[in-house]
Amino acid sequence: MVPDEIDTSTFTDEYVQELANLSGISITDDEISEVANRFSSLISELEKLKELDLSDIKPVVIFPEDGLL
Repeated sequence: MVPDEIDTSTFTDEYVQELANLSGISITDDEISEVANRFSSLISELEKLKELDLSDIKPVVIFPEDGLL
């Protein structure tokens, strides 16, 4: 489940290092703050997508189920 809003203040250096460790990514101590800042900025930009009015957009079927076409 995706939360309605992500608190970017949780992207501490320790949190980012733990995420890196869990995903198998090597990040040096010198890089952690920069990665945390960039990750926070990315999430903030993605949050702006929630403001778009998509009510007139119809879904596109990419992989139709058998018999639906």
